[in-house]
Amino acid sequence: RQEQRRELAGMGIRAEDFRDFRLDYYSEQIDRTYGASPRMIMERNLERCRRFVRDFGGKPENLLFIGNTGLGKTFLSACIARTVADGGYSVVYETAVHLFSCLEEAKFTDSQEAKRQAEKYTACDLLIVDDLGTEMTTQFVSSALYTVLNDRLLAGSPTVVSTNLQSDEIARRYSPQIASRLLGSYRLVAFVGEDIRLQKARET
Repeated sequence: RQEQRRELAGMGIRAEDFRDFRLDYYSEQIDRTYGASPRMIMERNLERCRRFVRDFGGKPENLLFIGNTGLGKTFLSACIARTVADGGYSVVYETAVHLFSCLEEAKFTDSQEAKRQAEKYTACDLLIVDDLGTEMTTQFVSSALYTVLNDRLLAGSPTVVSTNLQSDEIARRYSPQIASRLLGSYRLVAFVGEDIRLQKARET
């Protein structure tokens, strides 16, 4: 467990806690598009994430965080990673760019470290992929993404993916097989509201 904490700390995940998630940054005004306020939606999302970690180890579930930048996707992903790791499970947290870079290195070089890391993506109890869609989409990336997603689904191993892409953009950017798995086998968690980083910048 200590080694897991050190690994997560190396990825910038240290003491993220669900209790520090600031709902006051989300408007209470009803958004007609959703029939609810951003705060109500984000309260439900927060509870969904808490339930995910409470139930971890039982029936596997996959989460797909969708929404614009600065709405808390990375923070809640980090909370999930830390809490699940504290429960004694193995967690790998990667940005999409680094994940595909490592997979490419493992496939096309003799790097044993890259090969060991690539194996973790399938073997870990929980894989979290942050910022899907920021990578350059190539034939290799599409193939590698399909393999990771499909192997984990077949193994019944939970995965959390976050992206700034909307559902229709996922369908256009990736193959139908990838879109089918992300949009059909993952619980969609939509993040809404105004960029929190910009709100914080206005406060200073």
